[in-house]
Amino acid sequence: FHKAVILVLDHDNSFTKGIILNRPSDRMMDDDVNEGLKWRVWYGGDVQGLDSLMPDIVCLHSLRSKEAKEASVTVMKDIQWTSFENAKKLVKKGVASGPEDFWLVAGYAGWGPSQLSGELDRKSWYMCATDSQTLLKELARQSKGVDPRDGGLDTWDLLMQMIGRGETADECSGSFDDLMLKEWSQANLVKFDYGEVGLAKSPLIGGADLSAGTVDQIMEEAARASLASSDEITAGSLLRGSSAYRSPFLLQKQVMHHSLVLVVLEDDKVSLGCILNHPATKGYKVDAGKKGTSSTIPIRYGGDYAIKGQSPLMWIHCNQKLRDSGLGKSFGDQSKGIYKCSQEEAVEAISYNIAKLEDFLIMSGVCVWPKLGSSLANEVKRGVFEVVEQSKVEEVFQTLQTQEILTNDNLAENIAVANEAWQNAARSESSSVDDKEPNDTLTVGIGEGFDEDDDTVVFNSDKKVSQLANDALKKWVATFLLGSPTIA
Repeated sequence: FHKAVILVLDHDNSFTKGIILNRPSDRMMDDDVNEGLKWRVWYGGDVQGLDSLMPDIVCLHSLRSKEAKEASVTVMKDIQWTSFENAKKLVKKGVASGPEDFWLVAGYAGWGPSQLSGELDRKSWYMCATDSQTLLKELARQSKGVDPRDGGLDTWDLLMQMIGRGETADECSGSFDDLMLKEWSQANLVKFDYGEVGLAKSPLIGGADLSAGTVDQIMEEAARASLASSDEITAGSLLRGSSAYRSPFLLQKQVMHHSLVLVVLEDDKVSLGCILNHPATKGYKVDAGKKGTSSTIPIRYGGDYAIKGQSPLMWIHCNQKLRDSGLGKSFGDQSKGIYKCSQEEAVEAISYNIAKLEDFLIMSGVCVWPKLGSSLANEVKRGVFEVVEQSKVEEVFQTLQTQEILTNDNLAENIAVANEAWQNAARSESSSVDDKEPNDTLTVGIGEGFDEDDDTVVFNSDKKVSQLANDALKKWVATFLLGSPTIA
C-alpha cells in the first residue's frame, strides 16, 4: 500500500471496498467472448486477486451510452464500473470498441467497520477530491506503456502536487520504501519473456530480460546450488542464506537474508533450525570464579517457535576441548562440529573452570520447515540456502562469538559481524555472488542516466538490489529485535 492511490467503490457502516489505481501490470487476460482480444490487468489489492480461487474483477470505464450505463455502477461523474463479463459483452455488441475502453482491475482492498476512518485519523492516508477528467487522463497515461516496475510512483506524485503536498512528496522521493515498492512491483507485476509473472521460482533468476550475460551467470549460480544440494541435510548441518545478488529474502522473511541456520532436528515430518547470527537485546549473566566477577553473553533470536517440552534456551558450543571433556552431545550422527548441552551442564562446566561463558552461543526459538510444501531440503536445492562445509564451521562460530548484546549503538557493528560470519561460511571453490556483481558503472538508459535493463540495480535508480536487501535486514533487526524501527 506504500504510495497507493485508492478509489473507493463502496462504503457503509460495516465495510469499505476500494481499488488501487496506480499498479498497472504486464499481465494479460484472454477474452473467451471476443476471439483474439487480450485485456491488460491492474493490481487492485490483496483481496481476491487473479491468483485466488474466486478473483474479484471490475472494469472501470467512461462509456456514455445508455446500454453501457445500464450495465454499470456509477462511481463519480463520467466514471463507472462493470463486471468483466459485462465488459466483454459490450465489446461484442459494438457498444465499446475494445479492451482499450476499459481498465480491468483484479483484486481489491477492504476495511472493516471504522478501520479506514481510523487510518485516516492516524494520517495513514490523504483524502482528496479529484475530477473525473484528471483521473481518466492519468489512467490513459498508464495504459500507454507505463513500466510496472515503477510501482505507480509518478501517479502518486502527481496527485500529491495537485492537493498542495508536493514538498512532502519531494522529501520522501527515492526513499527505502520507494525502492522496496519497485522491487515488489517487479516481483508481482512484471511478466517475463518466457511467460512467468514476477520472480521466477528460482531465487537465482530475476529481472525483466534474459541477456546472454545473465544466462551465463544463472548457469554458474545453478551449478553452485546443485553442488550445495548434493550434501545431505542432517541434524547438525549449518546452512547459509543464498548468495544470489537478488536475495530471495528481500521482500519477505528478511531475517533470513545472509543468515546462518543450524539444523537441530531433521525427521520425516519437519525440519527445525536455529538462526545463529542475530543477537537480541537480552543477555545471560554468569558469575565467574571466586573474585565476584561476572560475564554476560547475548541471547540470540533463533526463530519464532519453541520446542514443546524443552528449555526455551538452547546452549551450543564448537570447542574441541569441551567435546573431549564430554560436555554436551552432537546433533544427529556428527561427531565433530557444533554440540548442544543443557543450561545446567554449561553453568556447571563454567563453575568448575572447564569452560568459559564465551565458549557458548545461546539461542531462543527455532524456525520450522514442514516436509509438506517448501521443505528445507527443497530450499537448498533451489539455492535459497547453501550447505556450509564442515571445515568452515569452527571459524564461523568463532566470528559469531564476537557479537554483543544488541543496542542502538552497536546495531550496525553486530550486523557487520553477522555478515562477516556469513562470508566466512562461503564454499572454498567459490566466492559469493555479492562479491562478483558487475561494477557500479551504469550504462546510460532511457531515463535519468539509469540502465533500465540492469537487473542488479533497483529500477530507475542507482541502488544495488543486494544493498537494498542488506538495508531491509537492518530494518528488520531494528524493528523486531531492537524495537527502534526509525534508527535503521
